[in-house]
Amino acid sequence: MNKVLKRLVILTLTLAVVSGCGKKGVTVTPEPPPPPAAETVETAPEPVHTFAEPDSFLEVDVDEVVRKAFETVYFEYDQFTLSPAATASLEKAAAAMKEHLNLRVMAEGHADERGTSQYNVGLGESRAQAVRNYLVTYGINGARLELTSYGKERPANPNCDGDDPCHSKNRRVEWRIIGK
Repeated sequence: MNKVLKRLVILTLTLAVVSGCGKKGVTVTPEPPPPPAAETVETAPEPVHTFAEPDSFLEVDVDEVVRKAFETVYFEYDQFTLSPAATASLEKAAAAMKEHLNLRVMAEGHADERGTSQYNVGLGESRAQAVRNYLVTYGINGARLELTSYGKERPANPNCDGDDPCHSKNRRVEWRIIGK
């Protein structure tokens, strides 16, 4: 048994030497994290003004801009359909209402003096409603648009005596700003 014991001791020593005397491990030091990047703040480019005077945009009267956007809408005799000129005018009004979200307006319908008062009040209301409907389809909240009709009671051109160009100025929807 001596031989077996010797071999066992030699084997144990060999294993101890081999496991303890292997290659020295390479020590890896972790790289330090990169320094934090400088914080970048995006800034909007300076606006380019195309005005003659750089500060002239401050003098714009919003009320005047709004007033100009609401042009009188005219209609043909005994009609309440919108003409191409009327829809072009209403697009300006819609743009103003989209820009000024608190703006509320009254569409005032009118008719010329021909026909009964009752008929013309109904016609004026239909004209104001046609204007309102167009603006609603353009994306304007209908609660911002009130309607009234004066029929033939408030002519722009009174006493036309059958003169159609004179009457044509009475067939209209006018605007009144009722809230900003």
